[in-house]
Amino acid sequence: MRRALGGMFAGIIGWMLSIALNRVMSVDTAPSLTVELLVRFAIVGTFLGNVGGIIERSSYKAILGGVLGCIGGIIGGLINRPVYDLFANSTSAYSVSHLISWGVVGLFVGTTSGLIERNRKKITAGLVAGIVGGSIGGILGSTLYAGLLMDPSRSSWITFRFIEALAGAVVGINLWLVLGLVEKLYIFRRKKISEGSEKVCDFCHTQNSIRAWYCKNCGRTLQFAASVEKLKITPYRSLERISNAFKFLSWLSAVAGIVIVVIVFISLLFQNILFAVFVSVALAIVIYIISVVLNGLSEILVKFMKIKELD
Repeated sequence: MRRALGGMFAGIIGWMLSIALNRVMSVDTAPSLTVELLVRFAIVGTFLGNVGGIIERSSYKAILGGVLGCIGGIIGGLINRPVYDLFANSTSAYSVSHLISWGVVGLFVGTTSGLIERNRKKITAGLVAGIVGGSIGGILGSTLYAGLLMDPSRSSWITFRFIEALAGAVVGINLWLVLGLVEKLYIFRRKKISEGSEKVCDFCHTQNSIRAWYCKNCGRTLQFAASVEKLKITPYRSLERISNAFKFLSWLSAVAGIVIVVIVFISLLFQNILFAVFVSVALAIVIYIISVVLNGLSEILVKFMKIKELD
């Protein structure tokens, strides 16, 4: 469920950011449909690929997932129009083209988990789960987006923004619901720790924290899971989930900030270099503050839970 909710937030931010960028690009000259699709799929793919790494607090997995998600998005965006033209005589051409394109994005995002495990069977499982989740999310989200936008009764600015957010949420939540289930049931299935209070890496034999996912020495996935009793889970589970949500949004806002600053800098660079630098730095500071505030809220809740447990 955490991954599904993470996918929802990532989908919302990625989808709305891609639409905003396409509108900025169309101020001077209207970009072609292929360019618009390429931008949308690449940005949303990047954000969806970050989800697993952010939740597990692994920079390596977040970067790997983001890169693979972006590559999948670029490929998905490039093939979308040709697939649509192939089925142009069918009423389902739009749905089929988006089903295939988002399936490609899901393929690359899902492959990330298997690559981290360095196991062919798990790579295949992640790949298939990503295709299924991406295809379901893509066809539902894109069809919903097109259907609601064509309704003339929905003409307000707020309604359009809500539709955009909803479409991204549907894509992300479906992709990560399927992929998250496969990760839990197969890809990340672990042996229980029988003795001791540390996880020992099978490859380099380094001792790691009981809460660690990856070896601090070699970076390989730790093949053990601690029992609930050993983890000493807080009784304030709802507060812990809220704290984790703030932590996730803190990381996600940082990713969004990097993407936004790079895009703004490049788009303003050829107009005025000094202005491009000034705006980019100002945006970076604002987004950094947002990220710090969200992280601070998470840490406040953690501190509060520890104080209550001591009482």
